[in-house]
Amino acid sequence: EEGIGLHFVSSMLSGLLTTITSMPLDIAKTRIQNMKTAEGAKPEYRGTVDVLLKVARHEGVFALWKGFTPYFCRLGPHTVLTFIFLEQMNKLYRDYVNRSSGQKSTGL
Repeated sequence: EEGIGLHFVSSMLSGLLTTITSMPLDIAKTRIQNMKTAEGAKPEYRGTVDVLLKVARHEGVFALWKGFTPYFCRLGPHTVLTFIFLEQMNKLYRDYVNRSSGQKSTGL
């Protein structure tokens, strides 16, 4: 049955999967942004894929998830609060529409 407990678990799982899939791209973005290039010198990285390959080759595959815990600690609660808030707002909306029109609504 649906409830806040189910929404909490679902949103934590969603936050975990989002963290796992987005961290390597965030690592690549950060490395490209922090890359120093001297005039006329060859840049350290050519693009996102190059960063991912070089990091995996030189630092190991798990280096693509360095900082996982703080990243998840930031994203997890955000996902939980957003998911639960939207579900509760949807429920309030359905209840309001049902009272106003006397019929059943499926939500937004």
